[in-house]
Amino acid sequence: MEGQSTHTFFFIALILLPSGCTALDTISANQNIKDGNTLVSAGEMFELGFFSPGKSKNRYVGIWYKKISYGTVVWVANRETPIADRSGMLKLSRQGKLVILGGRRKARNTVVWSSNSAVSVQGNDPVVVQLLDTGNLVVCNKNSTHQNLIWQSFDFPGDTFLPGMKLGKDFVTGLQRSITSWKSPDDPSIGAFSNIHDTNGYPQTLGWHGEVLLGRLGPWNGLGFSGFPSEKGNQIYSSEFVMNEKEIYHRYALKSSVVLRIILTWDGKTLFLHWIERIKEWALYANAAVDSCDRFSLCGPYGICSINKHPPCNCMQGFEPTNPEEWGASDWVSGCIRKKPLNCGNENEDGDGDGFWKIEGVKVPDTRRSCGYISPEYAVHGRFSIKSDVFSFGVMVLEIISGKKNTEFSHGDHRDNLLGHFYKADEDHLSG
Repeated sequence: MEGQSTHTFFFIALILLPSGCTALDTISANQNIKDGNTLVSAGEMFELGFFSPGKSKNRYVGIWYKKISYGTVVWVANRETPIADRSGMLKLSRQGKLVILGGRRKARNTVVWSSNSAVSVQGNDPVVVQLLDTGNLVVCNKNSTHQNLIWQSFDFPGDTFLPGMKLGKDFVTGLQRSITSWKSPDDPSIGAFSNIHDTNGYPQTLGWHGEVLLGRLGPWNGLGFSGFPSEKGNQIYSSEFVMNEKEIYHRYALKSSVVLRIILTWDGKTLFLHWIERIKEWALYANAAVDSCDRFSLCGPYGICSINKHPPCNCMQGFEPTNPEEWGASDWVSGCIRKKPLNCGNENEDGDGDGFWKIEGVKVPDTRRSCGYISPEYAVHGRFSIKSDVFSFGVMVLEIISGKKNTEFSHGDHRDNLLGHFYKADEDHLSG
């Protein structure tokens, strides 16, 4: 399968744990893992050590599956700073910092990579680094229960989104957790593609190729992402979306013994892969790019894309192609324009007038820079309900009536936005 070929075929130079040794999942401060030794999680689901991807001779510290699909890499530490030989060593300091050392002779103790943590080690409690059966590499106090971590690899994902990982932003630390592709099957450094949970407005996951927006899943609607098939009745995994004043994130959890991972391949595909033990291969469970209509802005402004029509792009009711010549040549990016100016609230002799048109079965439009429309319960607590739509609709009506943008409104007597201004004016009217 595609996902398996992305990682498994290039995993040539894995170093096996020497026979006769007991596999360890933990090391203490000032202990080290040399090139040739590994850490193995307690249930032997994951393994950590040095490896060389594909045809490359460079050495990296990574985590890969052990019990199944041996050699499928899920995380790499020194993505941008490989070691050219087998002199590498992973070490944990007494301050709780992981460092990778490399180099021959005089340069043997050169720091190649180190972990960064916003948490400082308190007191003289001993620190350890442990590889968990989730695939998470954690640094914590030896006597802790993993509740107060000093550092964890799940905060710095690579090209693989594992169950339990968070995709989103921590407003306290400023940490942005996103998925980034490898540069090539032989090079795990950061590639051209990324999946980022955008928080500039209603949160939504965006897929990028460099600075070019390729697609989006749409915002969370309380049950799932509006641009992704419904997950109702999904027996393999469940999705969780959290939004509060401290952080915004999305993560998923497995419901059964099925092993599933989400990978952003080096050539830009976001694939949901699950392990089939019978054939011992990864099978494609889903593709984030559901169909051709997932291309961002394929039909341009006021255009609607339908997978059941050919060509897929049409103008919304009351609109026509902005550039009929380009439209006829299947170049729809210029989109559509109104056939006639708006006539809001003014009925003609036939009793017809412009109003709001209900459109069903479509992905919610791009929500970046939509902060002024977000209801308080959604912005603070991440709770989405029909009241959220009512609030957003009310803000839009105020904008239409006043001719002002909510977030751009200003008044000489106060600093409130348009909504706050109307609320204040209403209170003054009632009190007067």
